[in-house]
Amino acid sequence: MVFFNPESYVDVAAAVIVASLVVGFVSYLCGFWNAVIKPIDKTTTSSTDSSPLHSSGSPRTQSKYQSSKDDTTDDTVGPLVAPRRRHSTGGPFQFAKVAKDFIKNRGGYRRQFSEVSRESLPKPPTEYFEPSDLPEIPQNLNPEFFYLRHNIKVLELNSDWPSESGDIEVCDYDAGDFVVRIGDPDNTMYVVIEGALNMFILHDGKEYLVRRLEKGQTFFSYLSLIDILMNKPSFFRTVSLRAAQKSRVAKYCLKHFYDEYQQNPAHWARPVQIVITKLLHVTMTTLHQYLGLGEELIKKRLDDRPLDEKHRNISGHSMRLTGRSRPRQRRLSSSDATNEFIATAIKWYSELLGLTYADGQVLLTDKIHLVSVDDGQVLVEQRCDDDPSLILVLTGGLILTQLADPEDEDEVIEPWQAYVHHKEIIGGLQLLSNEPAFFQIKGACQTTVALIKKVDVDRLVNIKPTIALPIAYSVLRRLSSFTRAVDFAMDWVMLDSGQAVYRQGDLADSLFVVLSGRTRSVDKKTAIAEYGRGDVLGMVEVIQKRPRSTTVLAVRFSQLARVPEGLLNFIKMQYPQVGFRLVRLLGLSYNDTRRDQMLPPVFTSDSQAADSIAQIKNLHTVAILPASSDVPITAFTCELYHALSASFRVLRLSARQVAIHLGENCLENFRLADFRLMHWLNAQEDTFPLVLYECDYTATNWTRRCLRQADTILVIGRGDKKPQKQAFFEEHMKMNQDGIRTRKELILLWKENASCPRGTYEWLKGSWFSGHYHVRAPDRMFVHLEKDEYDESTIVTYYEDNVFGERVNCNSDFARLGRILTGNAVGLVLGGGGARGASHVGIIQALQQYNVPIDIVGGTSIGSMIGGLFAEDPYQDVERRARSWFVMMSSLWRKIWDLTYAHSAMFTGAGFNKTLQDLFGTKNIEDLWLPYFCITTDITSSEMRIQRSGPLWMYARASMSLAGYLPPLCDPVDGHLLLDGGYVNNVPADVMRSMGARAVIAVDVGSATENNLFNYGDSLSGFWVLWRRLNPWAAPVRILGMEEIQSRLAFVSCVRQLELVKKAPYSYYMRPPIEAFKTLDFAKFDTIREVGFRYGIHAVDEMVEKNHNLRILMMPDHVRNTVAQRHRRQDMSRSRNSSFTDLAAQVSRIPSMKHQPNRDDHQQPFNEIAEWEDDQVEDDIEFEEDCDDSEGQITRSVTPRVDMMPRNSAAPRSPTA
Repeated sequence: MVFFNPESYVDVAAAVIVASLVVGFVSYLCGFWNAVIKPIDKTTTSSTDSSPLHSSGSPRTQSKYQSSKDDTTDDTVGPLVAPRRRHSTGGPFQFAKVAKDFIKNRGGYRRQFSEVSRESLPKPPTEYFEPSDLPEIPQNLNPEFFYLRHNIKVLELNSDWPSESGDIEVCDYDAGDFVVRIGDPDNTMYVVIEGALNMFILHDGKEYLVRRLEKGQTFFSYLSLIDILMNKPSFFRTVSLRAAQKSRVAKYCLKHFYDEYQQNPAHWARPVQIVITKLLHVTMTTLHQYLGLGEELIKKRLDDRPLDEKHRNISGHSMRLTGRSRPRQRRLSSSDATNEFIATAIKWYSELLGLTYADGQVLLTDKIHLVSVDDGQVLVEQRCDDDPSLILVLTGGLILTQLADPEDEDEVIEPWQAYVHHKEIIGGLQLLSNEPAFFQIKGACQTTVALIKKVDVDRLVNIKPTIALPIAYSVLRRLSSFTRAVDFAMDWVMLDSGQAVYRQGDLADSLFVVLSGRTRSVDKKTAIAEYGRGDVLGMVEVIQKRPRSTTVLAVRFSQLARVPEGLLNFIKMQYPQVGFRLVRLLGLSYNDTRRDQMLPPVFTSDSQAADSIAQIKNLHTVAILPASSDVPITAFTCELYHALSASFRVLRLSARQVAIHLGENCLENFRLADFRLMHWLNAQEDTFPLVLYECDYTATNWTRRCLRQADTILVIGRGDKKPQKQAFFEEHMKMNQDGIRTRKELILLWKENASCPRGTYEWLKGSWFSGHYHVRAPDRMFVHLEKDEYDESTIVTYYEDNVFGERVNCNSDFARLGRILTGNAVGLVLGGGGARGASHVGIIQALQQYNVPIDIVGGTSIGSMIGGLFAEDPYQDVERRARSWFVMMSSLWRKIWDLTYAHSAMFTGAGFNKTLQDLFGTKNIEDLWLPYFCITTDITSSEMRIQRSGPLWMYARASMSLAGYLPPLCDPVDGHLLLDGGYVNNVPADVMRSMGARAVIAVDVGSATENNLFNYGDSLSGFWVLWRRLNPWAAPVRILGMEEIQSRLAFVSCVRQLELVKKAPYSYYMRPPIEAFKTLDFAKFDTIREVGFRYGIHAVDEMVEKNHNLRILMMPDHVRNTVAQRHRRQDMSRSRNSSFTDLAAQVSRIPSMKHQPNRDDHQQPFNEIAEWEDDQVEDDIEFEEDCDDSEGQITRSVTPRVDMMPRNSAAPRSPTA
């Protein structure tokens, strides 16, 4: 809303008077021209046609506005003709000539758009939106073989199972027949070949239907595989299976897996890890994070040992129980006591891990660390992933618990407790899953534990693979019967690229949790969202009992957990608090849906621009693909790794590094090598939150695997070079058809001293891209290319020695790219307000002074112009360029010369266009350094448009076109009429949020609405109002005029949207004190800018102080170290728990039931355990190497940021890892 918004009747009167005078003057000159000058001009023209002047052609080729001086010096003009030409083109008639030419050439305003018309960018392929057909059963394979192999594939076994038809039994059942009864052995996998089966859970003597199995689905809990491999008989206690109709079922007994494990235990280490990882991801995380269950998941104590054995010390003497005495701090200064503890730890570890005592002494002696834990001291923080260890209790005991998030201030939740006694191990869940700790572990009394760190456990597993199984079994022993039963009801779903999770219109009978891979939700030809590991799909439709509203397909090979509706109902009946949590989550999802529906339809001129940055979220794997052979791909990966590693544990993988650790043959294209490579890559993805796959320059098997594993593909090109006619990367993409559904982001590299990108459109029109980004590449990236010594090891060594130790510059282009890829982008939104928009410049300067990174820029009206200047070059002098434009806009004569007959608007717009063309030149939006958008109002189709491509000046002009003063701009793409975006969204913070910004800084400079109006009743006389104004003795009244009423009506929706922005939790709203300035105060640029700067200094300081997320983005290294120190604190009451990253877990918490001790748990609280008998241990013991004497607390060494793969896991190191 830049141009004209009258704020006083004096302004209106002055404008009307000036316009009337100018129009009258022009009309008078036109009449004079027609009556007098035109006949004379015709006579002159006829006489000059016969003179030598015309034959020579000189005047015909001269400019119409050539000066009279030039005319007098023209020797070709005859003495009798020249004076008349000077008289007819000079003096007072020059103005008439100009007016005539202006009128004749007004059509050029429309014709200028032919210069910017261009062909549309490529559209996404059909496969991007449409799921593929279901896979058909091969003709040479029986259905039972096909379904069983498909379900066992999740274990990543190195051979096909089952291998013989004799291992499979196919049975027919009538409706109501039992397939599985309570008490049957749990060692068989059941697959439905025809018909359907119903699964029931028995609780309090009543059966509950929790799952219906259709054709191809499997009934089996992979946790039972641990029991089978351990040779521990297991039976169904509460679960039964009956035929819902006449059915055919294939049964596959897995008892022979035990024999296979005994022969080749090394082949089963990975399947065991997968089972425990999926237990955490599928069952425990779903039940806890989304349904709010905690103490129901595990036992309060292990019940397979006599109770009195749990209270014995290392010498076999029992502990005395009392409620009054407290344990004393013990010391380990005695070497005999230390040796005794070490010997006991080796003995107990050997027994628990299935080792002989001799093997235990050889393998464990140098890997055991003794730690003393005080009463109440935290040994392992919940959700902490620093330095995980396997923990064996030697004396005393430990407490397992889960604490609520401290952000829930309105809830009072008492944490539950479970106990770990001596000769019991804990920590296997975290070790095998490579995930943060699921529980908090603290001392129940004075306790001594023996730790084996993860790095040592991994080495032991490599040497002795059988160790992994007992560790997994220790996890199963602590699971409650409820958890084991629920695990049968949850199904693992494996989908290849293109297969549908569910289709639009399907019955919503299950919700899904993504375990690995990536999925996309689509509605016809529109991509709605993408989901990665940990995301939940379809919960709203299940709870609302309505058909699926969208289709969800797998972008790449994905694994999901299916949670049936019947299981949800069963859990809600047993634990009513789960229902409250689901209702709250449903309300949140409904609000999000409503907010999306309230957002006006989004239009963008190009398909590439229409793909939202918001879909780049929750990425776990990124493939980096060179677009040409002159791209420094290794240097680029190292730079991106350096930017990301400040906040994430990142792994960089290349063909060279994989070959070093797995051998050259692992990259060959044959089945065994491909399986081994996939097995190893999946393990790394389970370990690291983000993996960067560096593709080769040529189409190799490694490149194919990278594209197959990628959540998104970064295509890296040289911006200073033209794209190759035969796209270099197209050859790579043809290798893997699965990549056709994966997002492709174009990254254009520019030299560090490049002024501004050019020619982006030439890159975009060659192939379809989801988005594009410009990156200034440091000169060090091109050093090795210029020397023709592009050796990967040399480049990586250079970065390890010279770059990785440096602090990351949060304002660098690589840091910005890293934030966008990880969903942490910071958006700046600049609102409309005419000349008051000069304060935007001051706010930007304040943000830069505080080093606040800005990744995406958006604006409306004057904000689109200031935002365009900032996005064009954030480091350029925005103030100087903005001032020059304000100076032009403050010129009164520019407005007068642009006046016209007010058919569509008072001004032609040509002069205003010229100011923006001089400011931006021929710059396109896609050529800006920062991602940019501006808002326009499409009055042809009555919708809001988000402009993200095309000429910058043109769409900034459209966004600033106030109705009545500037004519609507005709969009060159489709001819629609565009007006000021402030009519639909003056501060588009919601649009910025929908585009993927995690934090939005919204600056509002709109005019303040005056609500102190005169109450004139139900009728109003205009003459009365006129009299009150003309009467100097009458009290002034404030009554809206027609123009003000129309203006307020136009901005009704905008005001409502602004109120939502102010209340949005993601938005930091700023409004400088600019009420004293008017819309047309362009001459007060410096004053308004200074007001914005002074306000911005205070507001930005407060914002940085209060916004923890923003501080993380500004100082990732510092904040990460602070968090690590917080994790080392003992006193949990003073520590701060980091919350789950999933939004549902953050907002869907409810008060839980207070913990009531179970009468069946004959466990005494550990605070009642008395100290040891004095004659049993002579001296108090203290671990001098593990304790801090000055503070009296354990000092745990915190693992530094994991930038490299652990050596024991056979992964590359540093960024090469």
